[in-house]
Amino acid sequence: MTDPYAVLGVSRNATDDEIKNAYRELARKYHPDNYADNPLSDLAGEKMKEINEAYDSIMAERRTGKTSGGAYNAGTGGSSFPDVRNLIN
Repeated sequence: MTDPYAVLGVSRNATDDEIKNAYRELARKYHPDNYADNPLSDLAGEKMKEINEAYDSIMAERRTGKTSGGAYNAGTGGSSFPDVRNLIN
């Protein structure tokens, strides 16, 4: 699994408000409704799923004080999805 903090673009030291704000910003950017009549709507839907899973994972980790148990990819910390807006332009 990709590091959920990297998916949201926040540090592990981010506050809950910073995480929530990052989530909301990405949700506005990638929500599939924004791409309803666009051939990239499936890609936006997959990206939104990744964002939701990252947010849920971080919030669950913070509630329980435990990590998800899965190792995160060390990689570059970036998402495997290209920026949908770059593809549209």
